[in-house]
Amino acid sequence: MKVKMMMASLTLLATTVSASPFEKPEDAIHYRQAAFSMIAANFGDMADMVKGRKDWNQDVFSQRAQYISTLALMPAEAFSVDGSDKGDTKAKPEIWNDWDGFTVKLNKFQTDLNQLAQVASLGDERATKKAFGVAAKNCKSCHSDYKFR
Repeated sequence: MKVKMMMASLTLLATTVSASPFEKPEDAIHYRQAAFSMIAANFGDMADMVKGRKDWNQDVFSQRAQYISTLALMPAEAFSVDGSDKGDTKAKPEIWNDWDGFTVKLNKFQTDLNQLAQVASLGDERATKKAFGVAAKNCKSCHSDYKFR
């Protein structure tokens, strides 16, 4: 009986986790826009440090890198919601027309940000700035291909 209860619980959990949290396409659009806004705010602060417009603070930079590394995981599920390619969005149709290419770039962005967070946590300013450049370059290429300005 205990095994049956555990299996039933796991089945329910799997169903709950895989279910979309979005009732409407607009919800998915707002969700991914919110995630990207938070990524941009943190990324902008980091860019200001890299460019010398703000004093370098390795601890703050590392924390921001951790934030965006996590935030970068969030938008993916919101792009796969039917109808989320329409409405108030800057997402280009190329995302859905070139889904494989888009997911490759999104996965690379996530990998680059994870690497940036790891490097930043080590405290080496030069290595951190180099890892930031890699992530920024990939971020820009995705914007060029898949986002309206």
